[in-house]
Formats: sequence, C-alpha cells, structure tokens
Amino acid sequence: MPDPTNDDLRLLWDGFCDDLKAGADHVLDPDRPGDATDRVEGLRLLLRSLTRGVGRTLEGGDHEYPELSWVHPMKFGQDNPDGLYQAAGVDLSNTYRLSGNLGSVRYLGLSLMSFDFDSGPIEQLLNLNGDQLGADADGDFSVVFSSEPPPSVVDDENWFQLPAKRSNLMVRQFFGDWEHEVPADLHLECLDPGPPVSRLDAEGLSNGLRQLLRLSVDIPAFWADFGRSHLERGEVNGFGHVAATPENTVSKGGSPDQAYGQCWWRVAEDEALLYEVEVPGCAYWGVQLGDVWYQSLDWVNRQSSLNGQQAVVGDDGVFRAVVSHRDPGIANWLDTTGATQGCITYRWNQATSFPVPTLELVPFDELGRHLHPETPRVTPEERSDLLRRRRRGALRRFRR
Repeated sequence: MPDPTNDDLRLLWDGFCDDLKAGADHVLDPDRPGDATDRVEGLRLLLRSLTRGVGRTLEGGDHEYPELSWVHPMKFGQDNPDGLYQAAGVDLSNTYRLSGNLGSVRYLGLSLMSFDFDSGPIEQLLNLNGDQLGADADGDFSVVFSSEPPPSVVDDENWFQLPAKRSNLMVRQFFGDWEHEVPADLHLECLDPGPPVSRLDAEGLSNGLRQLLRLSVDIPAFWADFGRSHLERGEVNGFGHVAATPENTVSKGGSPDQAYGQCWWRVAEDEALLYEVEVPGCAYWGVQLGDVWYQSLDWVNRQSSLNGQQAVVGDDGVFRAVVSHRDPGIANWLDTTGATQGCITYRWNQATSFPVPTLELVPFDELGRHLHPETPRVTPEERSDLLRRRRRGALRRFRR
C-alpha cells in the first residue's frame, strides 16, 4: 500500500480513540449491577485490558517470532488468583517448538485454541498437561506443533500434527504453595520463520489497533455479561444450578482437566455467607471471589481466595469458609475487599469427583452458632502474618 499521509494516520488514530472511548458506555450503563466504586473498577478494567492488549498486539512478537508473554495483573474472565497465565499467537502453517522445564507448580496446562469470541464457540485444537509433555527426570521437555507430519528421525510422541490454522497458545500454571513452588521455564520458537519485521507499517498498525479494541473493549464486555447472566437467572448465593456431572467448558476456553462451578454472590455488611464442601481427590482445587466485571478481587493484599494448600480442611475432609466484609477470626475467611456482589468460582482440577458446595446466608452477628465447633481460629497477629506471607508469595510469582 502507498505510504500514508499525516491525514490518513490522524484518521486512523482518531477512529481508534473514539471507539476506545465508547467502551465506557458498557461500564457506565445505569442498568448494570454495582455501585459507584464498581463503575470505577470497570474503568480500571478497561485500562488493564488496554495494557494487556498492547502487549499482545503491538509488542510481544508475532506469529514467526512469538513471545510467551504474561501480564500482571491478569484481570478478566474470572482469572484464577493461583494462576500465571501466558499466551502467544501462532500460525500452524509454520512449525513451532515449545521447550523448557516443568518446574514444580501444582498444575501446568497448555491449550492451542482460537480466541475470537465474535465468531462463535472457541475451537481448541490441542490440550496437554505437564504429565503429557514427555519430560525427563529433571523436568526438561521439548514438543513440536506443526501442520506437517513428523520427520522419520523425530519421536512421534513429541510431535503434534495439527490443522494449519492461526490460533493462540495459552499456558496455565497454577500454584498451591505461593512461597516455594517454582514456575515452569518455557520457550516458544518458530522453526521456519522469515526475516523479522522490526518496524511497524501503517497496515500493521491498523490491524494491531483493530485487535487491540477487541481485546480491551469487546472481550471484557463479553465476560462481564457472562458473569451477570448468573444474576439474571437468579443463581444468587447458591450452586443449585450446577450439575454433579461437570459441564464441558472447552467451547468457552475452559480447560478439559478442570471442572468449574460458579454463581453470583451478594453479601451485606451485616451478613456472612457460609461455604461448605467435601474436598475430592484432585491435583489442585481453589475457590475465589470476583466482582461484577467477572474479574478477581484483590488477592495479593487480601485473602479473597483460597486453594488446597492455603485452606484448612477439617478432619472429616470438609472445607468450610466464611464470605464476609469483616474478619470473623477464622482461618478460612474469604474477604470481600469492600465489594458487595459479584461472582464466586470454584475449580476442581484432575479430580476423582466433582462435589457441589453449599452456601448459606446468615447474620454476621450469629456466626458463632452456625460455625462448625472445630472451626480453626486465627488471631489478628496471625492474620497479619498470613497476609504478609501471601503478598510476598504473590509478588514472587511475577518477579515484583
């Protein structure tokens, strides 16, 4: 295409800014649930999504020179507080090698999938977990993704022949022990790239801005509406709608190794929500609170989530927690961080069964007669130490 004029570039930039500005219409819709602080958080979500989108579209490599990037904070789609999410775009008409070391995270999962919510269900081309990567005794591994068949000299088990489609490689790393588990060390490379394109032209900018709008405006709106659908269906403070046989969430981008359950939570200042479930055998499990935008609450500085390593499970195998605004002085407190409503999500990963938790709303001042007699307590000093260690473990994950 001919070199653009300044007027052409001004038109391109102004159009992007106008469309980005219109993204606030969704956040500031008076019919959406939430208060003024939720609206502020919604605008922050747009900015977070813009930051993440720039890294995915205008930085972070391209299909021939991909980079497995991560963004902190990862705040959309009811992101898992125990997770380190990484993603890179790939074009499987090329051949790619993913190599590295598994580390010691509780769960490592890889998904090659489409990621366009506007074109219908997500197509997942391949799903692998750490046990399926053929790692050696030291945890080192190397796998290849390609539309070509494997050469005769290559181990077929480490070569995955896939359709020649553009897709995204998404990596989920879930931590149980935030303070000590070592993340997987991963490197993604295209084995047959052309010369690198190191400067951006007008066509590349136009395409990048178009993708950026989708990532920073359209996808957050999709997930916020997805979360709100629980409220619209009356699925509030109860998991009665969740089937004992887990729903297949692959078409929504979910991991096939994982069963999810969620509902809308709503708790007033003088109330508490009791959460109870018998924990199954599984590789990993967790429960978290999210806000009205379907993004996780502050889990770095507040105990708004718990996993199987952090939680205290009773001798009878039952996990009991309290969702409330004030600290009830028990170990398994889920802190609302000041939010009054949103989504609550639990995950069972590679589980032997998929129990559905119960929820019961009670007056906060009457908690004492509703709690199990052996409920573990914590002092303010112990809580302070738990939160200090939690913050240190969370920031360690992101080298911050």
